[in-house]
Amino acid sequence: MTATHRALLIAAAGTTTMAMLTGCATTMTSASTTAAAPAATTSAAPIVATIPSPAPPTSKTPTLTNTGTNWPKIVGSLLTYGQWLLANPNPGLTSTITEPGCAADNALTAELQTYVDQNAYVQPAAPTLTSIVGPTGSPAALGGQVTVDIQAVRGTEHIIDRTTKNSTTHILSTRPGLPPTSYQLTLIHDANNSWRLCTVTDVDTPDTDAITSLL
Repeated sequence: MTATHRALLIAAAGTTTMAMLTGCATTMTSASTTAAAPAATTSAAPIVATIPSPAPPTSKTPTLTNTGTNWPKIVGSLLTYGQWLLANPNPGLTSTITEPGCAADNALTAELQTYVDQNAYVQPAAPTLTSIVGPTGSPAALGGQVTVDIQAVRGTEHIIDRTTKNSTTHILSTRPGLPPTSYQLTLIHDANNSWRLCTVTDVDTPDTDAITSLL
């Protein structure tokens, strides 16, 4: 073997060795790579909603007269209590004068809740009942439900911000006065022999319950 051949063989062997080392280095680098740790997650704190509570009443609760068949007294007493609720909003007391689940109960509850949320109340103007027509007979004979027709009128009512004692009165808005309006009331006779409102229908616009406009 000549000197030239030996030099070529040595050079080739060196090239092969470098190629193998290079391949090994690449393999080792790939094998030593570690997966990235997952990002830490945090749970958001739960949102706690503050539900306003009804303010304590500022006047004595009116006595209800809603038994028997003296319709002027019964209807007048129910409306008086309803106006007291406007002045002392408490959605939890609507079933005192309205039948739970009926349209009148739903409408009055929603209206009172609005005032509680606004920390407001209504300065009521008592309606005048110019006509009341109801059925005759004993409650037992009349069954569990009756219809009473009335005509009512009342003045403008202010919705007032509930402020601290001796502070300036702040009127938020006004409930329009009620011109002479004819209503048809549906009353339910409950297990306590008391009459409660189920529906209040404005004869001219019967599509929605009108208890809030009557009060």
